[in-house]
Amino acid sequence: MVALDPTDPDSRRVLESNEVTYNAGVEGSYAPMVLHASSVHQSVELQVTAVGAGLKGATSLSIAATDGAWSLPLAITTQGDSAITGVASVAALLPACLATIGPADGTTSAAGLAADQEIQPYIPESGGCSAQYFEELLLSPPSPLGYEVQPKDFSFTPGFVDAATNRYALHLFYTRQNYWYYQPPDSQVKWHPELDAKNLGHVWTSDFVSWHGPAPGDKADTTQIKARTGKFDEFHVWAPTIIKKSNGDPTYYMFYTGVSHEQIGPNAFRDNQRIGVATSTNLNTWTQVDTVVLSAPQVPWVKTNPASYTNGSQQLRDPFVMEYPVSSGNYIMYFVAVDSLTGTAEDMAVGAATSTDLRTWHPLPRPFAATERPTFQGHTHFVESPHVFKHNGRWWMPYTVGLNEVFFATDTSAAPTDTVATHWTNPVWLRAVSQGRPAELQYWHASEHLRFGNSTFEWLAAFDDNAISIDIKGVFATDSVGVDSLLLGCPPKPPLTGVGDPRGLPSQFRLVVLLSHIGSAEVGLRMELPWRTPARLAVYDLVGRRVMTLLDREVPAGVTDVKWNGIEERGGHVASGMYFARLTCAKGARVSKIIMLR
Repeated sequence: MVALDPTDPDSRRVLESNEVTYNAGVEGSYAPMVLHASSVHQSVELQVTAVGAGLKGATSLSIAATDGAWSLPLAITTQGDSAITGVASVAALLPACLATIGPADGTTSAAGLAADQEIQPYIPESGGCSAQYFEELLLSPPSPLGYEVQPKDFSFTPGFVDAATNRYALHLFYTRQNYWYYQPPDSQVKWHPELDAKNLGHVWTSDFVSWHGPAPGDKADTTQIKARTGKFDEFHVWAPTIIKKSNGDPTYYMFYTGVSHEQIGPNAFRDNQRIGVATSTNLNTWTQVDTVVLSAPQVPWVKTNPASYTNGSQQLRDPFVMEYPVSSGNYIMYFVAVDSLTGTAEDMAVGAATSTDLRTWHPLPRPFAATERPTFQGHTHFVESPHVFKHNGRWWMPYTVGLNEVFFATDTSAAPTDTVATHWTNPVWLRAVSQGRPAELQYWHASEHLRFGNSTFEWLAAFDDNAISIDIKGVFATDSVGVDSLLLGCPPKPPLTGVGDPRGLPSQFRLVVLLSHIGSAEVGLRMELPWRTPARLAVYDLVGRRVMTLLDREVPAGVTDVKWNGIEERGGHVASGMYFARLTCAKGARVSKIIMLR
């Protein structure tokens, strides 16, 4: 007989009786037996200790769901007759589960493990109500443009970070758009697709202000999810979305767009876009699965050879995955593709597929027809980057229209899988219903809604094509009573009696383009500075030549507006094209993109 010593508060001491033999006994050794198990999980490293008898004969140690739905092997670090310890790299909080040992004969023994204490990423409203992420903060920028990579389509997920920091934080995974341009023989500066979106970046934050990476030097990791020669994702990797099963399985699933590059003629290529998956338990090491999860031929309404796309390339991309209803084990993947049901128009629309295991997906028979409705910009041809969330009692579906602006529709039927157009509102321009109409929203693409655990605080984020950053803004109640209105960013600060600017000082160091329209002879630039500082604002062309210095002096704290009329330093008008405005001061640099078309 074996038992735990009742006087041991840690339940680690095992008592054994003398052995008594009856009828000459039974040959063989006793099977390993677990009497108690405990765990330590305060960082990405999970340590599990099982206490019992005969544990020297155990050949494996793992954790598993009580219903057998999942299991995770541990690496055994110490082993004796009465105790065995194993470790695994796990970023997720674990529910109540089992610690299981297995001997060579296949007989298992298990004991219950208590659930991890619930933890929420701590993002203070003071730091998280308005923030930005620039990869240049972690990567030495090329001079003078200031940015090598723009972070684009992205996904946040909570989890532990490395053992040295011992913190629970938000992990950001994002597409890396290469901003290097090359000089071909015709002396025209051009974007080079061969260098673009070859890997995903990974950083983490606990305040939306300081960003850290798992790569050496605390830099962004760019080695885990990448384009792979000969695979479906050999040319580009885009648009990650991350989810875990609600049954406690510690595995993270990252769905992303993979683009192949197939030569179909002497100078012709077909770039097929399909959705794949990668898995991880620690958010640092990922396994990319070779099999495609979803492709255009699998969806009945998707056009597989659209003539309006290069050489009939198949288009199915930009996945977003969520569980619905909550904790039901049923999952929805939203995506975009070319609709074959609209005749010859070849418009893109949002579609969806469902799954119960995140492996096999069943497409809905029709797309969300409401996403093909025209906006004030005109007819909708391109629809990208959909996602769905609950706000003000309705389902919202934001998406990017025409490669340019974020619109959304709201669902009046309370079912995020309802594809009937009349059950969704007409497209609403996000900037139009945002209090104060923030100027930077006109440059937003691929928005993402953030709310973690039981927190009531929420954010809306997007990549800002002007600031070359990911913008993150808190969502607050507005002055309007409309269900489709919202306040993005920090709420106004009450003025001090007789002192200061009633708007308060900016909380972020920003540079925003206010006016940059086709045919416009003037561009407005807004500098937002939390402190008084000497600063320089200059305009550069694509190859880094300074075109015009707009400001070089001490700038007061607050908001300062500057205009550029397209005149270069020698007095002539600049040619049509792309330019960069760069604001530098002792605290760093900010860059915004300017399009000048005359």
